[in-house]
Amino acid sequence: MDIVSIELGIGMLLLFVVPIVYAVTNQSRKEKKTIKKVETLCGSSAVKLTSTAIFNTLFIGIDENSKKLVTSSVPVKEEHIDLFPLKDIKACNLFKLEVPKSGQPKATTIEKVAIELIFKNKEKKNHHIIFFDEEVGMEPYASVNEASGWVTLIQKNLN
Repeated sequence: MDIVSIELGIGMLLLFVVPIVYAVTNQSRKEKKTIKKVETLCGSSAVKLTSTAIFNTLFIGIDENSKKLVTSSVPVKEEHIDLFPLKDIKACNLFKLEVPKSGQPKATTIEKVAIELIFKNKEKKNHHIIFFDEEVGMEPYASVNEASGWVTLIQKNLN
């Protein structure tokens, strides 16, 4: 009776643990594959990413040595990679669009969270790296937190 209970307990434990371990390792494998693909597509620019992150459908990475910022949609396609030399960027800001909730004038909801890149060349239009809007993103407050971390990292590498 005791051996059967132990075997049943181990079986139930494996039944719940194995899928979780598989999901975590599979996600990690996909992230490494995405990073490797971006680095190979940016190979002609000699980009070696030092910091990277994936947020739902957004890939963002920075090469602190060659001072370049890379963004792409996930899954990565060659024509969708954006490479921004940080020497061309004047400033980087967190863009957060808040609108009042209907019926609650003091409460607001976040409609869009993005990193705004302001270029030194005035003819070049400002670029938004979108972390959250109605089509893209996760929870808006988590997006604000992640985007502000990247704004700090980019600003540190601007000078």
